[in-house]
Amino acid sequence: MNPYLDWLIDPSQRTYAGYWISALCIALIWSSFAWRSRKPIIYELFSAEYWLNNSTYQDYFLIFFNRSLFLFLGLSWLIITLDIALFTLDFLRFFAPPTEPGKYSQSGYVLVSLYTLILFLLDDASRFLLHKLMHRFDFLFRLHQVHHSASVLTPLTTLRIHPLESLLYQMRSSLIHGVCAGCSFYYFGFQLDSWQIWGATVWIIAFNALGANLRHSHIPLHYGALEKIFISPAMHQAHHGVTTMNNNYGSILSIWDRMSDSFRSGKLPYKLPEKPQPLFKQLMLQHIKWK
Repeated sequence: MNPYLDWLIDPSQRTYAGYWISALCIALIWSSFAWRSRKPIIYELFSAEYWLNNSTYQDYFLIFFNRSLFLFLGLSWLIITLDIALFTLDFLRFFAPPTEPGKYSQSGYVLVSLYTLILFLLDDASRFLLHKLMHRFDFLFRLHQVHHSASVLTPLTTLRIHPLESLLYQMRSSLIHGVCAGCSFYYFGFQLDSWQIWGATVWIIAFNALGANLRHSHIPLHYGALEKIFISPAMHQAHHGVTTMNNNYGSILSIWDRMSDSFRSGKLPYKLPEKPQPLFKQLMLQHIKWK
């Protein structure tokens, strides 16, 4: 797969073209409930100013730059994940012999469902924790400020990440998936496959298809009472506000924010930065000016 286009043609990526279509459909349904007042918001999606401005130009550059950098480094996250899985297996074997192979084979569907759920919860919780740490510590926020400096939110803003932050998230993903795979080898004698479609778990596919790309947009979609469980697009948009960014760190589930007292409703008023700061200064970890 072309590394410069995988974000658009790989269904395991949030920015897969198919998810853009589903997000647009959801936005049109949302606008149909109050078309007169919401029509300008929908029309803005098709304007040149929305996609061609200083903020989105930085998005485009970072997409190309990060992919070129990691292609040059030749990092294989599959190999790293496998190494972590083998280390986890050896670590568990040090304390006790592994479970007899085939012991749980009679309940395969139950195990696969349980494994998929545990993997999803650990993955989402670890994303929340790393994201919160990015805001808590100055050095980490100097990386994360690249993402928050966007003055226009488009679905591509999800890829607006400092390369070192991208590295941290990739390491997080390999750690979670590697440890889960190692535990699977230890307890079951084989690697349990999570329920997957197109190389991603069904939870992620559902999340992406149900409007994940609206999180980085100007369409304030609320989930109502469901926001107590799930992060809505409006909640994440509020997270991008200059004075409201220390809330709603969750990726999919909002329960982690509720547990850590960082949960805020999607109706929280917010204001994006007036304009993006020079990208070179951000990449060199200089503090940006928030306005």
